[in-house]
Amino acid sequence: MQLMLGEHNIRISYWKAWRSREVALEYAKGSFGTAYRMLPQYLENLVVANPGTVAEMHTSYDDAVGHKFKYMFLALGASINGLKHMRKVIVVDRAHLRGKYVGCLLSASAQDGNYQVFPIAIGIVDGENDKAWEWFFNMLLKFIPNSSEVVFVSDRHSSIYHGISKVYTAARHCACILHLTRNVRTYFKTKNLGYLVGKAARAFQLDEFYRAFNEIKTLDASCAEYLIAIGLENWARAHFEGNRYNIMTSNVAETWNSVLREAREYPVLALLEHIRAKLMTWFAERRIVKQGGNGRLTARVKEIVETNFRNSGGMLVRMINSMKFEVKDKDDSTYEVNLGEKYCTCFAFQKLLIPCPHAIASAIKAKVSIESLVADFYTIDTLALAYAEDIVPITNGAKAGGDPTQGVDMFPPASRRPPGRPRKSTILSTGEIRMKTRRRKHACSRCKAAGHNKETCKVAI
Repeated sequence: MQLMLGEHNIRISYWKAWRSREVALEYAKGSFGTAYRMLPQYLENLVVANPGTVAEMHTSYDDAVGHKFKYMFLALGASINGLKHMRKVIVVDRAHLRGKYVGCLLSASAQDGNYQVFPIAIGIVDGENDKAWEWFFNMLLKFIPNSSEVVFVSDRHSSIYHGISKVYTAARHCACILHLTRNVRTYFKTKNLGYLVGKAARAFQLDEFYRAFNEIKTLDASCAEYLIAIGLENWARAHFEGNRYNIMTSNVAETWNSVLREAREYPVLALLEHIRAKLMTWFAERRIVKQGGNGRLTARVKEIVETNFRNSGGMLVRMINSMKFEVKDKDDSTYEVNLGEKYCTCFAFQKLLIPCPHAIASAIKAKVSIESLVADFYTIDTLALAYAEDIVPITNGAKAGGDPTQGVDMFPPASRRPPGRPRKSTILSTGEIRMKTRRRKHACSRCKAAGHNKETCKVAI
């Protein structure tokens, strides 16, 4: 509106400006309705161009209309093969689409050896509900096995819990700590509770956990009961039976959602092409890994090892045998380290598969290479293998979308965006509470008092 007024001296209403934006978006990215008709052929061409890709669609049939879009799933072959070189911790999340026909974008992501987002699969569904998540997990089951080694991290949405319990009966599932601490700060007003919950959740040892948890009990007994009702094994690392490594939150998925923030307004075909292009760029850039110095570790893990190396200074190390050591730190706490089994009684070594300060002190005593104690997940060679495959575009020989008159004549879903401007703020999941932000206090620029400005200031000059 300001642009039209400034450059053309024409006043237009907000509604006219918004409709103009919608028309411009349709010219640039294509029609929302036509995109659904072209979707089956697009997915077929994408599978041909990228072997190993899993692309599925599910429709609902209406006698009066025909086939209507309901669900869609896409996992590129490069991502599926790259997942073999990742830790088996899958972060699942959803983001609401803001196009003409709304819906939800479901995603499954991992974290690579350099602590970067590794998108595995996406799904477009008519809404976040039990059936949609169950269908999405059934699609994941085609290449992610139902195994106790697999760990899912998510917020506490009931439909995610339902889907995992139905499909991944053997897999582990744990909650995002960030969502949990937000809820605690909102439900329970006692100061420092959020910090203590995070401290208890991230503890490696049981005694470290109970020290923090007892502080929570002392501050607010009802908060402790709330956390017990959730189940300690669902949020506390010390009680969790699987291994979630350093992934305590769903930030991996949230980062991926933020990358797609603008694209979630596009028609479905433009959205998928945006995702394919983004992954193609990431894979091309990340496979060219520059090795810093003479090490074999990724940059992020190398920083962690260097920090642990500095913290290992001043520790007293005594040999038990050639691979076992007794380590006493600066706080006079004693730990047992087994370099052969990559084990330390602080539990950080075996939980992260990165040597802790006690293990590093022992390795120096035993003259063992510190980098050899780091798991292969975190090496530059493994990182390069994860991004080894190319992601190929659909060429002019098989144009994106192909001929919309061929194959299934599919119509858009029944759901449509409600009138008005689409909201930009996040739609919260079940059990997720929006944090209240402190309102900024405005002060008068003349007298510096609060509650008014210089125009209404009554203080004498």
